[in-house]
Amino acid sequence: MKPLAAAVLSLAACLALGACASPPPVSAPVSSAPPAGEPLDEDEDVDVAVFLGDSYTVGLGGEGYVERTARALGWSGVAEGQSGTGYVNPSGVAGQQAYGERVDDVAAHRPDVVVVQGSTNDAGAAPPEVSAAAAQLYADLAEALPAASVVVVGPVAPPGIPVEEVRAVRDAVARAAEGAGLPFVDPVAEDWLRRPDGLFTEDGIHPNQAGYDEMAERLAAALRELVPAA
Repeated sequence: MKPLAAAVLSLAACLALGACASPPPVSAPVSSAPPAGEPLDEDEDVDVAVFLGDSYTVGLGGEGYVERTARALGWSGVAEGQSGTGYVNPSGVAGQQAYGERVDDVAAHRPDVVVVQGSTNDAGAAPPEVSAAAAQLYADLAEALPAASVVVVGPVAPPGIPVEEVRAVRDAVARAAEGAGLPFVDPVAEDWLRRPDGLFTEDGIHPNQAGYDEMAERLAAALRELVPAA
């Protein structure tokens, strides 16, 4: 699948779901407290985590994974998601940008943690191009946010995209993360969202809320291991 085709497919999917007429905000604070039942002391210092990604970070198809992940870790979470975008794919929507063009948006939140998610929207792009864009993004994040913990999360393999194309993106992103010395979470190798029961919407690309819930659970567990004091 070529990047343009991926963008068109993503756009068609969100049209079907009625989500394209007025795109969601580029950034949205989604959590500022620990899970329900554990009230936050007003004087307590809470880590800010920005999640940079695509329609999965937006939560297209459900309410998403960001809020549940942040709350499970006691973080204040910010979703910096734009549907159809990736490391090299800016999507077909005017005003949207590939990940590397959104570093200033991420840095504006002064995060303690940055989680970079995805992206299947780069399926079909040349792997060296994806690796180069990812490496540049990680370098720019390090320069803008030298004290932040950055974690890279590879793409999930949905049934609607050929798995070999997802693996090619995964490998390209993993190489860049390794080169930058960043931890890499591999949903493909770990079989995220691969249960036989339905975890995706009818488009075969976006998780439903059950899928996002599993993604949040898996990601929160990984971040506890990878981020100091998470």
